[in-house]
Amino acid sequence: MLPLTLRLMGPVELIGPGNLRLTPRGMRARGALAVMGSATSMRILRARLQDLLFSTREPENANASLRQVLREIRISLGDARDALLSGPGWVGLDGGVIRLDMTARPGPDGQMPEFASDLDIPDPEFEDWLRDARMHAEQAVTPSAPEPSVLPVLLTAEPVSGDTEAGVIAAMILGEAAGRVCDLVPVVAMPDRADPGQSAIVLSAVANRAGHGVHLLVKLTHRPSSRLFWSHKFVLDAGDLTAAMGDCTAQICVGVMRVLEAVRTIDAALGVSFADVFSFNQARLDRAEQALAGMNDGVNASLTMALRAWVRTTQVFERLVPDPQGSIREAQELAIKAREADPYSATALAVGSVVEGYLNHGQVSFWLAQQAVQMDARNPLARYAYSQALTDVGRHEEAHSEAQAGLAEALPVLNPATWQLRMGIALTRLGRYEEAEQRFDAVQQFAPENRPSLRFLAALRYHRRDEEGALSALQALRRVEPGFTLEAMRSDSYPVATLRQGRLLGVTRSGLI
Repeated sequence: MLPLTLRLMGPVELIGPGNLRLTPRGMRARGALAVMGSATSMRILRARLQDLLFSTREPENANASLRQVLREIRISLGDARDALLSGPGWVGLDGGVIRLDMTARPGPDGQMPEFASDLDIPDPEFEDWLRDARMHAEQAVTPSAPEPSVLPVLLTAEPVSGDTEAGVIAAMILGEAAGRVCDLVPVVAMPDRADPGQSAIVLSAVANRAGHGVHLLVKLTHRPSSRLFWSHKFVLDAGDLTAAMGDCTAQICVGVMRVLEAVRTIDAALGVSFADVFSFNQARLDRAEQALAGMNDGVNASLTMALRAWVRTTQVFERLVPDPQGSIREAQELAIKAREADPYSATALAVGSVVEGYLNHGQVSFWLAQQAVQMDARNPLARYAYSQALTDVGRHEEAHSEAQAGLAEALPVLNPATWQLRMGIALTRLGRYEEAEQRFDAVQQFAPENRPSLRFLAALRYHRRDEEGALSALQALRRVEPGFTLEAMRSDSYPVATLRQGRLLGVTRSGLI
């Protein structure tokens, strides 16, 4: 019998050969799979399973209902129905056939999945069990680590078109989109002439003329599974092709980035997670560093070193490292090497600007950011670095305008918390505290573990005499930043330059915690 996989992190999924879905539709049937799959040896007393699923029913009705649930599981298994086992007083799954997968893979939005996230069974016994199981999974499960030495492959297929001009436009757009992806994540982009069995993402398009427009259907599929992960139809105005092609390219780039994240759930070889690199979580940042460190000698040496410098700088900003000065020096060295490897990389220049800005090298930071924008004004890291550099040299209105313009582009949707934080800082420097607080609230919606936004929220709420709100932010900050104290926040070494400059550190003398 061919092996099956039971996935319990995220929605409950039972997967057969060739990625065939064998998951039963019924909520309680999926709940039974979660209970059996997470039990010792994947076996559980029948009475216990019955109590978990049907504790509010009479025993006779509950027993009949359980039989129906097990029948549904057996039917969904099809030819593998013998993988559902039973014995005197117990039921379970055949561990020789069904492999339990408890790997926590981030979704396209960057969020880590919850144990059995699709289960909502209205039974008090099951609700108690599920709460405990989720708590255990959160503590015990380690996020999946990608293969550090393998770069994901993006294959660009020749566009299909009956019109020569439309075909040329489509080829230009696909090539530009692939190039933009290569500027942001380590990936090998090449024409689609590879072995059909090669693990890759395939970018293809069908283009046609229709009146005054070019209709472009773009698809992203996974090879070798042939699964379609993304498709979008674009209508380009022939009268304003330059702007239309730019927007189309950016949206395709976003699509590729989202698919790279999604495909990692079925193909661990497909590289480093963009969401990990731009997260604020220690485990995810460590995983990104591990993956990137194994790629430095590949074709993306400049990019991988630049992203490692970004990760290190984030760890310093988030106070996740025991030696901030040592870590920021490492980030500076990596950023310098990234620029040496590719002096014209907008990403390498932008990351270098961010690192130098942290070191209070304002003029160097500003020069690097200017160079990054000149190289590629649509590179999101270049726009971000330029806004930050403008803040560092005191040009706050321009910094706000640049951040606002950058946030309106397509690519910032991939790391919204970072951009919302940049907007909040610019607004704080301008004294627009109410708007700034809204931005920091938005950061928390996207990244609850982000520490700088909590520092700003505590200070700004206290400034407007909302002590209850300030206390809530401080308590959240203490949960995500072990050892946090108001005294530490008041010290010169604590990273709150914007709050210090705006005389907004009154909260540090509040005695709220």
